[in-house]
Amino acid sequence: MVNNEFRTLIDSLRIAMSEEDSGSIETSVRVVLDKYTGEWKKPYSTQNLKRLYYHGLNRNAAKKIKNAGIDEDSLKKYIDDFSDEDKEIIAKKIQTINDNDQLMKIDQVSYYCVNWLSRLFEEARNGQQKKSTISSGHDDKNDISLTVREAGNIFEKTFNPIKEIKLPLQRSRIRSFALLPVKGIYSHKNLISLLRKNLARYVFSRKNRNECDDLEELTAEATTELREFVRKCNPQTLLGELLVYIFLEHCEKAPKILTRAEFYQKYGTIDKKSIFLGKDDAGWQLIIGTPNLSSTLDQAILSALKNCEKLKNQSDFGGGPYVAEQLQDSFLEDSYYPEQIKKIETIMFPSLKRKSLGVQVDSYGIFLGYQVDDFENDEERVNKTLTADAERATEMISNFVTSHGMDKHPVYVYLLPFKNPEYESSQIIDKLVGR
Repeated sequence: MVNNEFRTLIDSLRIAMSEEDSGSIETSVRVVLDKYTGEWKKPYSTQNLKRLYYHGLNRNAAKKIKNAGIDEDSLKKYIDDFSDEDKEIIAKKIQTINDNDQLMKIDQVSYYCVNWLSRLFEEARNGQQKKSTISSGHDDKNDISLTVREAGNIFEKTFNPIKEIKLPLQRSRIRSFALLPVKGIYSHKNLISLLRKNLARYVFSRKNRNECDDLEELTAEATTELREFVRKCNPQTLLGELLVYIFLEHCEKAPKILTRAEFYQKYGTIDKKSIFLGKDDAGWQLIIGTPNLSSTLDQAILSALKNCEKLKNQSDFGGGPYVAEQLQDSFLEDSYYPEQIKKIETIMFPSLKRKSLGVQVDSYGIFLGYQVDDFENDEERVNKTLTADAERATEMISNFVTSHGMDKHPVYVYLLPFKNPEYESSQIIDKLVGR
């Protein structure tokens, strides 16, 4: 098994670090990089420092290290200042890692560790860094597969499908759902279970998950990432993002390419949209996730559609399709294997020799959460109310799309009522990630 050597190096040095320097993983990584460079200036966020620890140095980190200026003597002095007892413990750990018979002398520890980091830096800079063993079960580096985990039919145990309506627009439809009661009571229990199983799958790319040999740590890291994400927006936004991800992958079999949380990790902004890859008889689709939770269905519909219209206008008036713009400027190299990147680029930018023009317009995946006051245990009455909601939504969406010149853009709409969307979002997200 090939381990993440950078993580092993950090773990070795943390043995001797002060309480302040070893207070957290990201602090320890930052300290080592501060000492190794002449002018690091903390260019990495907490999330990215954790990613380096769990996944190893990458080209982007190596570039920043090079630009900051390497100062091997600074790190060597830092390690030399460790106590002899601690350096002996580090030497024994290194001996065990390398399976050597001879224990290195304590005055060689700093020299060895600095050379170790320098080798990892060079390998990352040249794209030659070793990868950890694939352990998540998603080992197909050619395919862009679905990521949502639905063990035990958890989706079917969570949602009751109420109504499906095909819109009079190309390849568009509305699906209405309701939360299934648990032991006869309106409950979030199954919903929270479904979302919790998929937090790491939403936050991290297939490649990142494949290259992590500690899935428990990855889930804990995903929780931390989303806790920071929700502080930048609100619980409704995060719940909507998680649900549009679940529904698009389950209902349309449209695997994610990059989620809003992944964009946040990279750019530190919550303004970018999740992107999914769909396919039907007419060909490939690139779908933008546009969820909205509001107090009324009408408000949720109009707010979501106005966001879609804004993206459509940016595309029509010189910006090009939103998805194409984001994928050209994204971090596919960090999230995908070369074979997968080639597939995405082939879909987005096909060869001129081919008849296909590629994906010309964006599609929209719209999750709408809204308030329904009448949530009695009368299933027939609830179904009648939600069916009427779906029919009203069909009319509103069809009229808006037609009158705003969006009829060339397929839309996939998912309706889910709540008793109180704002309050329930807070409850659900608190149980998932805290705040």
